[in-house]
Amino acid sequence: MGKKHLLLRGFTVVLLSLNMLFNVSCQSPVKNSVKEMLVEYLNDPLGVDTEKPRFSWKIASQDRDVKQVAYQIIVSEHKKDIKKRKGTVWNSGKITGDESVNIDYMGIPLESNKTYYWTVGVTLGNDKVMWGEQSSFHTGVLNNALWKARWITSPDEITDASPLFRKSFPVKKKIKNAVAYVTAAGFYELYLNGSKVGDHVLDPGITDYRKTVLYSTYDVASFLKKGENVVGAMVGNGAWNLRKTTGRWSWHGSAPLGKPALWVQLMITYTDGSEETIVTDNTWKTTSGPITFNNLYGGEDYDARKEIPNWNTTGMNDSGWEFAVLSEEPKGALKSQMMPAIKVTETLKPIKQINPEPGVYLFDLGQNIAGWWKIEVKGSPGQTVRVRGAETLNDSLFSEPLKEGDKLSTAQRYHSEVWTDYIIKSDKLEIYEPRFFYTGFRYVEVTTTNNQNLNHVKVEGRVVRTDLTRNGTFSSSDSLLNQIHEAGLWSQMGNTHGYPTDCPHREKGAYNGDGQIIAETSIHDFQMAPFYTKWLNDMRDSQEENGRIPNTSPTLVGGMGGGVAWGSAYVLIPWWMYNYYQDKRILEDHYPAIKKYLTYLKELGNKDEDPSEPYIIDNFMGYWYSLGEWCAPGKLNGKSDCPNHAVVNTFYYYYNNLIFSKIAEELGHTQDSEYAKALSDTIKQKFNEKFFDPSTGLYGTEETYQTYQLLALVGDMVPEEYKESVLQTIIDDVQKRGDHLNTGIIGTKYLWPVLVENGQNELAYSIASQTTYPSFGYWIKNGATTLLEQWEGDNSHNHQMFGTITEYFYKFLAGIQSPMEGRTSTGYKQIYIEPHVPQSLNAVSASIETVNGYVASSWKKENNAFFHTVSIPANTSAIIAIPVGIKDMDLYEDNKKIWSKNESLSLADGIKNVAYKGDKLIIDVASGVYNFKIEYK
Repeated sequence: MGKKHLLLRGFTVVLLSLNMLFNVSCQSPVKNSVKEMLVEYLNDPLGVDTEKPRFSWKIASQDRDVKQVAYQIIVSEHKKDIKKRKGTVWNSGKITGDESVNIDYMGIPLESNKTYYWTVGVTLGNDKVMWGEQSSFHTGVLNNALWKARWITSPDEITDASPLFRKSFPVKKKIKNAVAYVTAAGFYELYLNGSKVGDHVLDPGITDYRKTVLYSTYDVASFLKKGENVVGAMVGNGAWNLRKTTGRWSWHGSAPLGKPALWVQLMITYTDGSEETIVTDNTWKTTSGPITFNNLYGGEDYDARKEIPNWNTTGMNDSGWEFAVLSEEPKGALKSQMMPAIKVTETLKPIKQINPEPGVYLFDLGQNIAGWWKIEVKGSPGQTVRVRGAETLNDSLFSEPLKEGDKLSTAQRYHSEVWTDYIIKSDKLEIYEPRFFYTGFRYVEVTTTNNQNLNHVKVEGRVVRTDLTRNGTFSSSDSLLNQIHEAGLWSQMGNTHGYPTDCPHREKGAYNGDGQIIAETSIHDFQMAPFYTKWLNDMRDSQEENGRIPNTSPTLVGGMGGGVAWGSAYVLIPWWMYNYYQDKRILEDHYPAIKKYLTYLKELGNKDEDPSEPYIIDNFMGYWYSLGEWCAPGKLNGKSDCPNHAVVNTFYYYYNNLIFSKIAEELGHTQDSEYAKALSDTIKQKFNEKFFDPSTGLYGTEETYQTYQLLALVGDMVPEEYKESVLQTIIDDVQKRGDHLNTGIIGTKYLWPVLVENGQNELAYSIASQTTYPSFGYWIKNGATTLLEQWEGDNSHNHQMFGTITEYFYKFLAGIQSPMEGRTSTGYKQIYIEPHVPQSLNAVSASIETVNGYVASSWKKENNAFFHTVSIPANTSAIIAIPVGIKDMDLYEDNKKIWSKNESLSLADGIKNVAYKGDKLIIDVASGVYNFKIEYK
């Protein structure tokens, strides 16, 4: 499969797609229906291990003003009962209300390892009841006493190699169902009778195995047969046995926790009602396999000569294998992996290849990716083929198309010291791809150790990531914006591997700062709820005794650098999840630990570099633990630093308490809410006393530092009489720099909202469309297909942390405001859409799949008219604010004039009211698709 372009580039093509969206009603469903029936955000999930799972659904309709007035959920053990609308496990009865998101299960206690079927009946305003299609969910083990498997490992020392495990067992009866629960301390691949089970890779998702180990659940009935069966597994080191190896790249914090270990529980139910359980124990056999080296950072080596034919099938004599031994580690609690697994999601073919010298091949994928390479080779037995990747050529700063004479860049050790060595076993065609590591690259180099050409060589790039579903779309008449958005998508995909990473090659760290900065962007672009649910659990597992949230979660992979902005992820992401996903449970589950973190911050003010200022968080725990803004243009003291760490750290101290006061209020903890709000007010006062200079309007420095000014405005910390002057300092500094930003990862997130919401949309668009340093366009002009770590182009070419410009695309250019701007309600139940239309931009189209349905906004300028099409999901409503500027115009909806001469005419179906306010037409609409046209006179 060749490269899938995420977005279509080019003005003509974009306008074509916009025209298609303006006729979106043609693509609407034929009738009203219940769709996307989910349990814990997942479709027909296996291994649900919560006793009260939550149900969600959406209503698809081509009609306008469609409302749910009641619902009824039924859950049963049998499909036939669902068809009869009989809920033997739970029948909620008819419940009046329009709720359709995260409805708690309230039936009899669920049993472990069981499949349940469910549906929902939705009553519309016309009293018509629609029933959804039958859906299902399968429970994991809800009672830990049912776990019988033991951790097993090799009796030999495991440093670099990957051991094989196998177990033979009989099946004597007809199987009704069979479920395998599988995990590893490290990574695994599971096989039954020679076939790989599932399409997961790099499984399970990395956690702190000392606290939590995730298991995956597979339906394996189709893999089993009557008679002898064999279950086999390959186990990799992952983050459990993470070692430093001389000559191979590894991050400085790498440290092994033990030998890789396997855990399997296969539960079989026969048609006669009897049950049997096959588990890992010391009757399993083990031996070494063809993977001779595997390291999460350094790569993987594979000696095909060491392959064992039929090792995972019946009929093989394993008498020469050793017995596995029981392992006491890891000790983490077993929990179901209730998020999309990491998978190979795409395969890219090279756009060019060269063979510059004997035994050397170079391939250009045309796209920077995270994952690994797949090779197809034909050579001589014993010949070693080495494969490496890099993001640039010739040690250049930027990437460029491959041409004759080019060489792979080797300046960065996280490219030059990362490889796979494949030893050929025969003179026939052989195919290989790694299993237990990944990296980031665009170019692939294949060399032979004997400097002789292969008889055949083929390379493909395999995109490996958490299989998150796309959630949003964006396109415009400005091809640069489209390319920026596409690069941002690739960087997000390249940095989601069970948790959000900083980069896919150098550190692979779960940096909380990078992750919280990009979180709202990712929520727009991908369906993130189960992914963030897992990551928040990682943060709680990593919390220290004093309440501190480390700068990475989990802490096993990557570095530890950061500041208060990094730990703040544990406050901000639950709050965003509540607002975007109507997820109140996430607040309840993490409330005690969040409160403990805020206690830590309060104590930190008394223990930092200047304890005499308890409400100001100065430097603490050394340089790398008290960072402020990060990666702004230029260097400060040779680092990607900011001049005054305390400004950013104290801002987040304030902001965390402000948000926590809202969380506490939502959960009914009135005393906590009042305390946190009062504390935030005090911090704000001390912040201004410490950092604000009224004579210059500047915070923290004597010259404008954009991020500090932006944070003061975002947090509503600026005294009312100085807000205009503080805003003007940002405007002046941006304009002095030729309409360029001067922000790092934190300020960049807030730059566009502050400017647009304060009437500076033209300036905001000018910044976004720059092509000289420092700007996104500078990267794109220099060949970037992902977002870079530094504005200058240094170091990593795949960091997602600057991708927050996408929020500007969705929220302001397309105008689909999120719940965080204050006009759209929680879960997009009431939606506010207000496009901000730059003079030199001709068209924009965007959509978001919210928990309540599909929201879209598309506008274009054409022939002295402004066209705006919106799609509002059933069971919601919206306010549409169309910028018109002048009163002398007519408003049409589907060619019907509904406004003229500054007054409403006969309104179309679904439109409740039209009013002129300021320079906008404010249109109050029910659900449905609306095609508006402003015609200027």
